[in-house]
Amino acid sequence: MTTPLFLCYPKCTTCKKAQNWLDQHSVAVTTRDIAKENPSENELREWHRASGLPLKKFFNTSGKKYKEQHLKDRLPSMSEDEQFKLLATDGLLVKRPILVGDGFVLVGFKEADWANRFAVGQTPKGEQPEPKPSKTKKKTKPEQEPKQQEKVSIRAFQMKVTLRGMRPPVWRRFFVPEDMTFNDLADVLIAVMGWNGSHLSAFELPKSNMNIMADPWSDEKQFGERNGRKVKLSQFLPDENEFVFVYDMGDNWEHEVVVEDVRENYPALYPAVLAFEGDCPPDDCGGVWSYMDMLVSDDVDTQEWLKEASVPYSMEETNAALRKIKAGNRK
Repeated sequence: MTTPLFLCYPKCTTCKKAQNWLDQHSVAVTTRDIAKENPSENELREWHRASGLPLKKFFNTSGKKYKEQHLKDRLPSMSEDEQFKLLATDGLLVKRPILVGDGFVLVGFKEADWANRFAVGQTPKGEQPEPKPSKTKKKTKPEQEPKQQEKVSIRAFQMKVTLRGMRPPVWRRFFVPEDMTFNDLADVLIAVMGWNGSHLSAFELPKSNMNIMADPWSDEKQFGERNGRKVKLSQFLPDENEFVFVYDMGDNWEHEVVVEDVRENYPALYPAVLAFEGDCPPDDCGGVWSYMDMLVSDDVDTQEWLKEASVPYSMEETNAALRKIKAGNRK
């Protein structure tokens, strides 16, 4: 049995999640940077045949280059030969990650599919899983704090995050538990704002004269005390009461984050949005000035892309997603 080939883009959040999954389940792979070493036309043809998927599934439809080339409109009129040739010109046009093994090809990261392929988390034959306790979902009312949980009390920070340069303003006010790491906070901010989380992010702490990588993509030792997975909020906050969160090093979305208050008896273990204003721009639109120009553009394609890519903000949906974010170092 040959070692599976793992094609990824190191800056892609989904690829990093897939890599973490492989590491957690001790799945050895040969890693290949899809941007530096483009899949060849022959490789793509073979993977497409083995996957059983429509060819369109091999396109990175959320990528900037896909949108720049208007492939949504062009692909239906292109032959398969033309599509294979196009995919082979640029690895960033190809959906990632891709896992190629003996007799299988997995395109994109869906944990259930990967677990099924490697028989991870399956119940041995003849055994029945223990029934899970029933859970009653409680809705969080808009503009209100989370409901009290039995025997739960934790210190938390009330923060306000504002996206720099936006007119009209885009901001969110939210709570985040003190025991979270800066990597956890990055996940919270991405969800709170409405980004899709497919780019790298970092924090700039002016008082401490320190930058922290939210989710380092390389050897943890390289970042040392600047590794966001290791540094807890309580090590710097609330003394560092104003700092900057940068999302997507290419588009360079800068967020001003202010610690407005400290609550000693926060009644939940998860973050929650309290109030908001404005919708978040779509990912991969070029940054704040490019986005502001797009809003007033007369170009039909630009307006159609904005309409398709923009997502109206929902505080209820955001809080439902935030309840799934747990502190990485919580015992």
